[in-house]
Amino acid sequence: MLDRLTLDQLRVLVAVAETGSFSAAARRLGRVQSAISQTVQTLESTLGVPLFDRSGKVHVLNDAGRVILADARNLS
Repeated sequence: MLDRLTLDQLRVLVAVAETGSFSAAARRLGRVQSAISQTVQTLESTLGVPLFDRSGKVHVLNDAGRVILADARNLS
C-alpha cells in the first residue's frame, strides 16, 4: 500500500500525528499550514480513504490513519 506514497507525504503525516496539529507540523517542517493541508489531502486522495476524523475542532487520526502512521514509522 505504501508504494503509491511519497516519503514526503509520510513525513508530513508523522509530523501531524506527533505535533497534534497541521499548524504545529508546518512549523516543525518549516512550511506553511496550507502546504501541510494540501499534502494530507493528496495523501488521502491517493489512498482513497480519510486519515483524520474532522468532526471536532481538533483533527484526530482515525483507524486508517493510525495504520498508515504505524507503517510510516516502520520505514524509518
